[in-house]
Amino acid sequence: MDKLGFREKGFSVIRNLFSQEEITFYKKELEALSVARKEKWTLPNGVVQHSAFWNVIFNDKILAAVRVLYGPDVKFLQHNDLHVGFSSFTWHRDSVCRKFGKGPDWNEGVEPYQIVRVGIYLQDSTGGFRLGLIPGSHRPDQFLPEEVQQSLDRKMNGLNKALNLLGAKDPVEELAEWIKTEPGDCVIFDPRTVHTGSEFDGTKYSFFIAYGIDNQHFRNHYNYYRHLRTDLSYAPVPLELAQRLKAENLYADETPSSSPIEGAWLPSKAFQLVAKQFK
Repeated sequence: MDKLGFREKGFSVIRNLFSQEEITFYKKELEALSVARKEKWTLPNGVVQHSAFWNVIFNDKILAAVRVLYGPDVKFLQHNDLHVGFSSFTWHRDSVCRKFGKGPDWNEGVEPYQIVRVGIYLQDSTGGFRLGLIPGSHRPDQFLPEEVQQSLDRKMNGLNKALNLLGAKDPVEELAEWIKTEPGDCVIFDPRTVHTGSEFDGTKYSFFIAYGIDNQHFRNHYNYYRHLRTDLSYAPVPLELAQRLKAENLYADETPSSSPIEGAWLPSKAFQLVAKQFK
């Protein structure tokens, strides 16, 4: 793991994270969950809900990479998803505060922002899927030219998103680094990094987990997904998983809070309506 490169770009790639046996196992588990679902679906908190995926949380390669970035005290952060046939339909951030400079995610004066999302992809590369990420968009004040940082949020506004869905030219695409994933590849990224998935053929299989250093940014992120994003229906970590996390020093106490967070992005009714098409 290139710590400096991650700091500058906001993301890094681990190739061949899983063996072919593991890839086959997890694809079968996702296919089994697909039986009673639509052709395309996403399940927030799916990794935590289904014990077949728990071993991924304790994967030695993932933990080693995250600890290179943030040290030995990283904890599991309950922000996780399962996806089949689903890819994000707009450019977005996964952080609590999604507009640059607005809200505590962008204030590191007291405590650093030390959170990562980990995306694992299982589908064949012949389907053409690519993950697009905007390098430096997690800290545009430091790593992007001023004219780029000023325009990026404008290009992600509702009008541009709607036009993109209708097939208009994507104004953000040229800024991105596009990662073509092979089965078993893993992308680790700062949740503030602007990203999206490309179009693809066939069925896409992926799942996401998160880690971080337990500070105020971590707490905000946990409370946002666990309590403020009621549309995602998160539930407490099962006791058996909590015990495993404690044994591996990866458990962060669940502190209930529904307090509002300044600058937190909350989905509109229109967004929720579109999102329901993938559940």
